[in-house]
Amino acid sequence: MTQKNSIIFLLILLFWLIGCQTSTTNDNTLNGRITVWHKRQPPESLVLETALNTFQEANPQVEIVSVYIPPDQFLDEFKDSAKDGLAPDLIIGSEAWLPELAEAGLIRPFEPTGTILALERYATLTQYQGKSYGLPFSLSPQALYYSKALVENPVTTLDDLLAAARKGDRIGFVPLFVPAYWGIEAFGEGLFDAEGNFTLAESGFVEWLTWLDDAQPIAGVIMSTDETSLRERFIQGDLHYYVAGPEELDTLRESMGDDAFGVTLLPAGPIGSAGPLLTAQLFMFYAHSTKEQSQIANALARFFASQQQSNLFMRELEIIPANPAVRVDPRLYPYVSGFARQARTGTALPNELDKEQLYTAGNEAYINVLSEQVTPEEAVCTFGQQVAAISGMSGRDINLPDGCELPDIEPDNS
Repeated sequence: MTQKNSIIFLLILLFWLIGCQTSTTNDNTLNGRITVWHKRQPPESLVLETALNTFQEANPQVEIVSVYIPPDQFLDEFKDSAKDGLAPDLIIGSEAWLPELAEAGLIRPFEPTGTILALERYATLTQYQGKSYGLPFSLSPQALYYSKALVENPVTTLDDLLAAARKGDRIGFVPLFVPAYWGIEAFGEGLFDAEGNFTLAESGFVEWLTWLDDAQPIAGVIMSTDETSLRERFIQGDLHYYVAGPEELDTLRESMGDDAFGVTLLPAGPIGSAGPLLTAQLFMFYAHSTKEQSQIANALARFFASQQQSNLFMRELEIIPANPAVRVDPRLYPYVSGFARQARTGTALPNELDKEQLYTAGNEAYINVLSEQVTPEEAVCTFGQQVAAISGMSGRDINLPDGCELPDIEPDNS
């Protein structure tokens, strides 16, 4: 081959390679219009708009319409719109909605990829029937508020808490299943293992109910189902400690001032750290968007959940980031830092459970023990039997405490 022919061949090869690269780039270019629903009003919604503008600048062929929907109307509006084929392509909503929406076929599966795999720490929040249906945006665990005027060094263990209560310190919390779940894992492995198996025998539930029953007579341990009253007592300086979630922050700041209280970890137990139940805001994806709209929605959710954008939302909105790569400086963001640290020991219950019935059964266990109607062992056994009946579990699916058995079920001979 002559030198001239060689040059011509190389030029042809170069143009061919450039053409392939351009074609690949065009195939991956996002192009289209999507709608996003959220629950943030100004000025908070302006932070979302800033992030959306950044995404659109990087993807100039994309148009995003963001719509505020009042929280108390959001779920019904989405279901109605979805049935009419007019639903938004992406929503930011409660993890509690996921089972219903997935079961109805209104949201589609979403499998995290790349750096977003870091969010698999909270995978239980998005799993349903073996599939992932969303991407965590923010978390909301309970933690321990303390009054800086009354407490110099917050307690770190349940033993320390009892000792402080006997000396006159006062802690207030709601003694029901969801708000007081945190103590179960301080004494055991929790109600469900990583595979979703019901491990009641090793859960720590009996030990936690026993601790509550023993602590109840101490004047400084104030258990009440009136959360409003507990919050007011903390605001008035009548409580040293108050167990609640980040949704209380704005109210406490307005009433007490910005530096009057702190947020720290719930006290640990003899087995390990406290494990509050996690609730979350998730990105969820409409099942009937077009392919192009789905690609944009996927890319936008990944963008929002990235470390850079999660940092933005943490700083400007003070949300508890779900992305574990985000490092929260406790000097700059002390409240967010406290809740973010607690989220690392939080737990989520499997979405396949009928949680309304589960919570009812759990509440009965707390109430019956603290009203001295049954022993902790009896309450946990009854709870286990109720959960088994709710979930259709057999003896092979459940690890009950010693001396507790599932009731015999008469065979159906019809």
